[in-house]
Amino acid sequence: MTEISLFETVLASTVHDMKNSLSLLMGELDNITQRLENDAENQHAISSIRYESSRINLSLMQLLSLYKLENNQLAIQIVEVEVADFIEDCIAAHSPVASINGINLNVDCDDSLIWFFDPDMIGIAINNILGNSIRYTKSCILVTVKISDGRLLIQVDDDGDGYPENMVQDPESFIKRINYSTGSTGLGLFFSATVAHYHKRFGRQGDIMLENGKLLNGGCFQIYLP
Repeated sequence: MTEISLFETVLASTVHDMKNSLSLLMGELDNITQRLENDAENQHAISSIRYESSRINLSLMQLLSLYKLENNQLAIQIVEVEVADFIEDCIAAHSPVASINGINLNVDCDDSLIWFFDPDMIGIAINNILGNSIRYTKSCILVTVKISDGRLLIQVDDDGDGYPENMVQDPESFIKRINYSTGSTGLGLFFSATVAHYHKRFGRQGDIMLENGKLLNGGCFQIYLP
């Protein structure tokens, strides 16, 4: 085993252990939240802690999934998905922190819509985008799902200040997104683009797009799945 492959193996193992530990901590936070349900001040503090813990957990899940995909230890599992239920599950995970911060989470999706994709991998991508949108929006987030040119489009709009122009022009360039001053690595976009590309059907593949000034005049994330 080479030095590089040893490092990669240790890193993957460490990420996995950290993710498990963080999941236990988040479970304890849920228990504390229930015990303090009538304490508004502490509820807000706990919500903030849980939000940041969730962001870390998602980052670890993305790192581990990317490592496994690259080393053929993980395959995209395409299954039939009831899309409205899938989106509602994603929204539900963010509802508590959104509510405490006065942010409205809205969904526009046909209840009868069925599509084929990997709900675990796409779920990680959408949850990451929702988490970031909550951080940067002002008061509202809208998730719109529809069929566009024969592909499923999941679109997340917010009413924040929008994406930086260089991100809009080249959303899939990972290295250009590293920003040590803000702590932004672009991992979420890189992960979203990667899992989208792994979805292939009828000679087409998935991809992502970023725009500004769409439905809520803020940032707009779009992921297309064939």
